[in-house]
Amino acid sequence: MPDFDDDGKIWVRGSVRPEYGVRVGDLYFITGMEESDNINCFIRDKYLFADIHDTGKQYRIIRRFPLKLDPECPGTLFSGFTNTKHGDIMALTYRNDGVEEYGVEGEMYSDENASGMDSVRFIQLAGWK
Repeated sequence: MPDFDDDGKIWVRGSVRPEYGVRVGDLYFITGMEESDNINCFIRDKYLFADIHDTGKQYRIIRRFPLKLDPECPGTLFSGFTNTKHGDIMALTYRNDGVEEYGVEGEMYSDENASGMDSVRFIQLAGWK
């Protein structure tokens, strides 16, 4: 069972398409996942982690969202979110100050065996405990 309460698409004002997001309690997070990506979201040590991976394009990114940050991005729940009443929301995005990101691609992706690495090991590779 995932560490988040619901997920789906969020339409961010000014964007050309809705983006994938998750809800944790009353907070909404836009993770930056693309259509071809796989994602694993989980809570650890007062952070939401979004482990985003595309084996075909050989890249992997992990984003660390502090649960204490205030959401700054207005949006509207678009699709999905089966356990949440649809409406206007404020979200935290992967572009906000305070959100950290670590990624590997290309040769480093292969050298680190990023495709087979579990999320906890990837967090350690990022230097986060």
